[in-house]
Amino acid sequence: MFDRHYSRLYNYAFKVLKETDLSEELVQETFIKLWENFENIKESERSITSFLITALKNKIIDDYRKKQTREKHTNLYTLNTSIETQIDQQWELTQRIEDIYTTLEQKTTDIFKLSRDKGLTYKEISKRKGVSVKTVELHISKALTAFKKGLKDYF
Repeated sequence: MFDRHYSRLYNYAFKVLKETDLSEELVQETFIKLWENFENIKESERSITSFLITALKNKIIDDYRKKQTREKHTNLYTLNTSIETQIDQQWELTQRIEDIYTTLEQKTTDIFKLSRDKGLTYKEISKRKGVSVKTVELHISKALTAFKKGLKDYF
């Protein structure tokens, strides 16, 4: 029985799967299933052939579904890992920025935040802080230099 059906089943499986080892494995599992269910199958040649073909098709479909599920989980894992990495990098960058702010004079930090966070012009900052525009430029320059040095590894 094995010799009579093996090559036909294998050729069918290989045609669909294009993988030698997997085709052999699924055909072997199909024969095992036949053996396990032999008592329930009518003993005509046609019934056995139908059983083998149907069982092999089901094995191929099951294998395809397993691959799809595995691939989906792999993609989700990769996505989650990527997101976690981005979050970690963002956290690290935020911490580094906070560390740089602590190295600056308070006045420099205040002026820089007014410029970058609030979007104020140098002239608006000078009026608000009661200093000259040149002083604002000096503080912004100090802050930019500190950030450039402190963040050189990130960009």
